Amino acid sequence: MRERIGLYVHIPFCHTKCGYCDFNSYAMQGPIVQAFEDALRREIEQSPYSGSAIDTLFFGGGTPTFLTGDSLTQILELLFKRFGIHPDAEITSEANPGTVDTAKLKTMREAGFNRLSFGVQSFDAAELKRMERIHSPEEVFTAVMAAREAGFDNLNLDLIYALPDQPLERWQANLLKAIQLQPEHLSLYGLMLEPNTRFYHLYQKGRLRLPDDETQLAMHAFARACAQEHGYQPYEISNYAKPGRECQHNLIYWHNMPYFGFGPGAVSYWEGARWTNIKHPREYIRRVKEGEPLGFESERLTGWERVAETIMLGLRLEAGIDWEALETRFQLPIRSHYAEVLIALESRGWLQQQNGSARLTEEGFLWHSEAAAAFFEG
Repeated sequence: MRERIGLYVHIPFCHTKCGYCDFNSYAMQGPIVQAFEDALRREIEQSPYSGSAIDTLFFGGGTPTFLTGDSLTQILELLFKRFGIHPDAEITSEANPGTVDTAKLKTMREAGFNRLSFGVQSFDAAELKRMERIHSPEEVFTAVMAAREAGFDNLNLDLIYALPDQPLERWQANLLKAIQLQPEHLSLYGLMLEPNTRFYHLYQKGRLRLPDDETQLAMHAFARACAQEHGYQPYEISNYAKPGRECQHNLIYWHNMPYFGFGPGAVSYWEGARWTNIKHPREYIRRVKEGEPLGFESERLTGWERVAETIMLGLRLEAGIDWEALETRFQLPIRSHYAEVLIALESRGWLQQQNGSARLTEEGFLWHSEAAAAFFEG
C-alpha cells in the first residue's frame, strides 16, 4: 500500500470542559484565542515539511468550530499554500452542534472543507446535561440540516454508549435517532473513564454508576447489528460507514502511515520518529514567539517496534492485516517471526487467518488490547 500522508490541526478551545473528556482541550476565551491563531499560522509557515504531498487534512480539538468561519478559512488557505494538498483530499473538521450555523458552515464549505464530524454523543437532554455538553438534541437536527444546506455531503456523527445510569433502551433510541439523520458515517464509542477527568474521580468515590458488563456488551452488539441493518458497514472497532465513506484520515492512522500535526498537543509521525507538541496553549504560544522547540516528548521506533505497532493498529480494522503487503513494506519475515503468537491467538478464538490475511474474530475485537499486546511480547 502506498504510504499516504495526513495532516492534523489541533484547536484546543472549548466553551466548557466536559466531565468525561481527556482530550487536550481548555475552556478559554479572550485575547489568547487570537494569540493562538497567530502562533498556529507561524508554526505552519515555519514547518520544515512544507511542500510535502498531503492526502488528508483533519481539524480536531477541542472544538475547531469554536473559531470563526473566517479564522478556519485563513488557516486552511495557509495549509494549501505551504503543502501539496491533493485535489481530492478529504478535509474534515470536528464540530459541536451548538457552535455552527448555516453561514459559518457555508464559509467552511467554500474554503474547501468537505467533511464534518459532529460530536453529538447523545440525543437525550438529561444525558447531554450530565456530560456538560453545550448543545441540545434539537440543535443536532438543526446543525445537520445546516450542513446539508451548506453543501456538505459527507457527515459523521459521534455517539457514546455505556453512559452513567444509561439503560440499553436509551442507547438504542439514541442510535436510531442518529441513523434517522442519514449521516454517511457513524463513530460509536463505549465510554472510557480516563484519569484526571471529573467522571473518573466521581467513579472512584462511588458517585458514578455505569452499566454493568453484560449491558455494555449488549450495547456494543446492538450498535453493530443496527448499523449494519441500516447500511453502515463496520470497518474499524468503533466506526461504521456507508460504502466508500470510510474516514480516510483515520485510515492513515490505523495503517500507521505518516502524518504531521500542528497546534498544542498535536502529534507528528515521520520515518519511525514520533513527537508531540507542548500541550498547554499559553506555553505553546510562548515557545512559538520565542522560536523555541515545540516538542516535549519524542520517540524513535525500531523496525520490529514499528511492525508490532502497525499490527496493533491494523487489527482494529475489519479487513485486518495483509501479510504480503506488510512484509513488503518492512522487508522483514513477519509471519514466521510471530508464528507462535498467531497460533496462540487462533487457539483462543481471537484471531482467524485466511487468504494471506489475519483479522480478529467477533470475540477478538472485544479483547483487542490483550490480543495486540501479544505482538509486543512476541
